[in-house]
Amino acid sequence: MTPLFSAITGPTVVVDRRKASANIAAMRATADAANVRLRPHFKTHQSVTIGGWFGDPAETAIAVSSVGMAQRFAKAGWHDILLAIPLNPGALYDYRQLANQVRLGLTLEHEDGLATIAALQAPVDLYIELDAGYRRTGLSVSQAARIDALLHQAQALPNVRQLGLLLHAGNSYNSRGDDAIAAVHDQSLNALASLLSQLRFDRSQLRVSVGDTPTCSRMTSFRGADEIRPGNYVFYDLMQQRIGACDWSQIALALACPVIARYPERGEVVVHGGAVHFSKDYVLIDQQPIYGQVMQTSSDGWSEPLAGAQLIGLSQEHGKIRMPAAQIAQLQLGDVLMIVPAHSCLVMDASQGRCDILT
Repeated sequence: MTPLFSAITGPTVVVDRRKASANIAAMRATADAANVRLRPHFKTHQSVTIGGWFGDPAETAIAVSSVGMAQRFAKAGWHDILLAIPLNPGALYDYRQLANQVRLGLTLEHEDGLATIAALQAPVDLYIELDAGYRRTGLSVSQAARIDALLHQAQALPNVRQLGLLLHAGNSYNSRGDDAIAAVHDQSLNALASLLSQLRFDRSQLRVSVGDTPTCSRMTSFRGADEIRPGNYVFYDLMQQRIGACDWSQIALALACPVIARYPERGEVVVHGGAVHFSKDYVLIDQQPIYGQVMQTSSDGWSEPLAGAQLIGLSQEHGKIRMPAAQIAQLQLGDVLMIVPAHSCLVMDASQGRCDILT
């Protein structure tokens, strides 16, 4: 067992600060070169400590995906927070409290949300969410007249401080390689440009926010946008590596899982680390769902994938790993395997932002 992980006795999220810091710096350089503001999405790490790696909280605009996250980061000193999920009228009280503490941005995808904005009685930034092909939430970019009317209605509300358009090209997660990522990126921004050309609303009065980790990691131009909003890039994961958004050397998060059973006769090892730790997100490799990739450990963390060793099954606490018999023969009960998960965001959510940090 690598001495670095010898004290681990149960499933533990481990973050490599050097890799994460390099990822943060690279994305900042991308934004600077493209002349757009970077608003990192903190839903990935959900950690006040890791949030500090992005810079001074008072000077770092961020996005989050829940009221609870917004409250946590507001309490810790972040001043500019965008809730990048459609507003819920039932959260009016929480929105009002936040809007009186920080510069709060809310997201709207239907006219009936304007009543909630009006009832806030506190200043707020308001983003109209657009859909350019992802088909999750947002008004279709083909509805230019409706979007234009909604912008004018929102502008008439006395407590709306800044208006914006928000776009997430989440369909980039279905891409494989730079050409496919670029195709989604171009289609999304072309659709945005077409919409902007049809609006009667003054473009100079709008803040246009776009972003997803694959396109922000691989593209260099974000025409029509004022800011980019990626999140997963702080850690990356197996999904991003398969997409082509990152290399193995950039993945900054792994789960340390102790071996609790070995079955060389069937080419499998079982670790303590299941669906409650990894989630059930997966990538398909040769039609097999893969929930994580076992990595080679080193004196200062982990390096390359361990050939033939992949997490192929999950129950609540158990993780089943396919592994060559020769590798299994080298393992003892309690040895710790470092596993890069399919989706780092859900791993951090499951751990509620708690992790061990390698420095």
